[in-house]
Amino acid sequence: MDIKTYQKKCFSEYKEDISLLSNYNYLYGNPINALVPVETEVNKFMVVGAYPSAKFFTINGISDVPLYDNDSPFSNETYYDGSKTRNVPSGNELNEMLFKIDVKRENCWITDLVKVFLFKDGHIKKYNKLGIMDIIENRTKFYDYAKKSLKWLNQEISIADPKVIITLGTEVTSIIFDVSEQKAKTYLDGNNRRKILSEKEFNIISLPHPGILMRNEQWRNNFDNKISYCAKKEIAKILK
Repeated sequence: MDIKTYQKKCFSEYKEDISLLSNYNYLYGNPINALVPVETEVNKFMVVGAYPSAKFFTINGISDVPLYDNDSPFSNETYYDGSKTRNVPSGNELNEMLFKIDVKRENCWITDLVKVFLFKDGHIKKYNKLGIMDIIENRTKFYDYAKKSLKWLNQEISIADPKVIITLGTEVTSIIFDVSEQKAKTYLDGNNRRKILSEKEFNIISLPHPGILMRNEQWRNNFDNKISYCAKKEIAKILK
């Protein structure tokens, strides 16, 4: 399967395949679509996040209301939210992380394991204040969706054939290695581990999610002083 065929198939079939309703929408009926990878460099690096963020707007004085899909996983887009210009934080956070491990973004296939935005309780409360009562929380179903999404990720891996797969965060690492979250947390150390995925053994380096580095000083210090150095060393060893 080539890249364009995969993108089209994922966009049209993914939601139904993981048992999401066809009318899974944002406020005002804006569709929540599968966010397919658009940065698709092959034979180099693959970056796998958990699930997409969204574009958040200020509506009737309520800030940070999810309203539209991002343009792509970990996108760098800038938009106006009804009150101010803002960026998609995950894009900038990923850029900073990749810089610290000497990986160029243009050398990456960038994707998410679960390919649709998921609603947290806080999002539902904002929708309720705006009179929308038929949206339900589904962030807690992440693992159900993730397990159903593995076959989609494996298709991407087959196409990308990366030299290194970089998993971001405990949840993705737990699913990829089929271990508990507690065990997966110990894997976020920058070391290379090998795992058979899509009938081939791959190098996998697991890192903390870039978002937690922005919010948690202990994780950030650990990444800056230890994890990033380990990851750079492992990547250099793989690529030599």
